Amino acid sequence: MLVMLLLAACDEVKMEDRFIYVEPPEVGRAVLIEDYTGQNCVNCPRATEEIERLVEQYGDSVVIAVAIHSGPFSKEKDGSNTPLYTEVGNQYFNHWGLSAQPIGLIDRLYSSTPFSYTDWAAGVNYEIGFKAPVAIHTYPVYDYESRHVTIEVQTIGQDSTRVSGKLQVWLVEDSIDSFQMMPDGSLKEHYNHMHVFRASINDPWGDDLSVNHGDVAVKNYDFILDPAWVPEHCSIVTFLYDNDGVRQVAKEKLTY
Repeated sequence: MLVMLLLAACDEVKMEDRFIYVEPPEVGRAVLIEDYTGQNCVNCPRATEEIERLVEQYGDSVVIAVAIHSGPFSKEKDGSNTPLYTEVGNQYFNHWGLSAQPIGLIDRLYSSTPFSYTDWAAGVNYEIGFKAPVAIHTYPVYDYESRHVTIEVQTIGQDSTRVSGKLQVWLVEDSIDSFQMMPDGSLKEHYNHMHVFRASINDPWGDDLSVNHGDVAVKNYDFILDPAWVPEHCSIVTFLYDNDGVRQVAKEKLTY
């Protein structure tokens, strides 16, 4: 009799009422600082100190910095590249028309007028006041034997309208021991370089991505870690950007 009653009760629930849409939780806005720097730049350690201060103030999940070694201060007198220089990073440097260093982009706002590091705090404070139109979740899996990385990126629509842009996936490395010119003009042979841009895992300008409210867009990537890079010090920085700037950014450690 009880079974019959339960079956009857189930029959009374309309099909369209059996599945209830759950609103995706609103995510906080994270801010991307692209710090265009160089090992021969005497003022660049001051920019690093400003990043550290902002991370301490807001947290490392809110302020996500990437040190992109590029430009004239990533060259030696003989024209050779400094150890942390990358061709892709220099491509970005030239694309944005940068000159003086240190200089930075905050969520790629006002790219025609980049921020001095003394203005980064104001840029971060401005950006975190906005709602993030997407949530980004990055799931890297690293194989120690082959140094092969597989990455799944899930982008969840949070905005009431469709969000479109370019999804960018970068690999950065912390705790790199290399030289750095210091503000007093001295050469520090063993400087601890943090959040250094190593490579773009996908196209240097990202992949097209669109997502509707409540939907999930999934992209997968494969990458082989350079033998010189320490996997325990590496992270994946993923962001979605469009003509209005970076819409959301996330950082996930490669290994735990």
